[in-house]
Amino acid sequence: MPPGLTLEECLRELHVVGPDNRVWRGWSAVARLARLFPWTWLVGAIGAVPPFSWIAHFLYRWVARNRYSLSRCRGGACRSSRPETTRAKASFISFWSCRLFGFLMRFPLMIFAWMRRMTHQVRDYWRVRGRRFDLLDDRLSMCFLSGWRCDLVPLLFGEQFVMHVYDGVAIDPGSLVMRRSLKRHLAAMQLPIHAVTATHHHEEHVGNLRWLAQHLEVPLYLTRDTFDIVSKPIRLPFARRLIIGATEPVPKDVIIIDDEVRTRDGVLQVIPTSGHCDDHVSFYDPERRVLLAGDAFMGSYFVTPNPDVNANQWVETLRRLIDMPIDILVEGHGHIHTLRDDIDVDNALVIRQAPRDVLAAKLEFFEWIRDQLAAGRDEGLSPRMIEATCFPWGQRWNWEQYLGDTLIRAMSLGHFSRREVVRSFTRSADASEMLPTLYSMTIHGE
Repeated sequence: MPPGLTLEECLRELHVVGPDNRVWRGWSAVARLARLFPWTWLVGAIGAVPPFSWIAHFLYRWVARNRYSLSRCRGGACRSSRPETTRAKASFISFWSCRLFGFLMRFPLMIFAWMRRMTHQVRDYWRVRGRRFDLLDDRLSMCFLSGWRCDLVPLLFGEQFVMHVYDGVAIDPGSLVMRRSLKRHLAAMQLPIHAVTATHHHEEHVGNLRWLAQHLEVPLYLTRDTFDIVSKPIRLPFARRLIIGATEPVPKDVIIIDDEVRTRDGVLQVIPTSGHCDDHVSFYDPERRVLLAGDAFMGSYFVTPNPDVNANQWVETLRRLIDMPIDILVEGHGHIHTLRDDIDVDNALVIRQAPRDVLAAKLEFFEWIRDQLAAGRDEGLSPRMIEATCFPWGQRWNWEQYLGDTLIRAMSLGHFSRREVVRSFTRSADASEMLPTLYSMTIHGE
């Protein structure tokens, strides 16, 4: 280290030492480095001339003084060798200033991304509404369900409602408000259904279980955990009852399944896939390497989940699924991920990606958020700051989905929100932690 320099000074601002031991500090060091490269030479040259150099020095000192807060605002962390010194001097005002500035800079892009996404969702909705797609030599049928109330979901948010029929087993036959659509599919289907089941207890998956099993006079198969919930359904929040519909209790003669469900020509293995909710299972055909994932996979960057998500369990589920030989990954809400050439249907359905890759992307996303939460707690950040660090404006998935995610939060009265992603890593038995709030209001009176 050249004479006269101390570690504290080097931690405070950038220092550049020339061959003759001349030292440039702060913005002068940045401008000196910039002039060494053709692409940045002009910046360095202009930045060394007053009054630009005065403005640049002021901005550099502000950034250096608050670099920890600004780094956290962008979803990063200060890598200083003495971060505790930087944290002690960091202003949280700078964090929220950075946050606001990033929002204003990205807002025009948010509007454009939201309009483009809405266009695609409306297009995809009309391409699949009320249709059935038969795949794998008619072994798999995807029956898209609709209803005038629940159609808001695919139109505004892109999640389709689908009943899958795999080798004679009907899986997730939709909710009460989709029953008319379900009846139309049953009337048009040629292959018989000999069993009914569900991946988990959410109303858009189990609302028609009892009716379908009784209508077709076939057995109903459920896991013990799902049966315990849907035998005495809980009262749903108003927004969910209004848009999707309540759940009918299932009869007591349900057949409890554990390891497998018999299909027409074979079996579907029952794979526990908790995370989206505790009772979630997926169904796997080992012969054809097909995973009917249900909601165990809902896109790599889905960030407005239900309040009963346990993200730590979901991480373990994703790790197990990645190790499985899966050629075709069928989502519970309308998409198929595969590279196989024999899956050739409407582009609104098929995403040409390897199942392992999309599962790995979701796992990486979850692990990144978990690391952000752990770092924020260790650093003593407030809960709102920790939540903000999980959604930096530099991440494309954040600003592209922001307006749509905000609309989901408003329409569900806070029931589905980004905050639930944060809470899902720290889910507690405290009932108050299970009640998301969109707005708070206090009224004082006599």
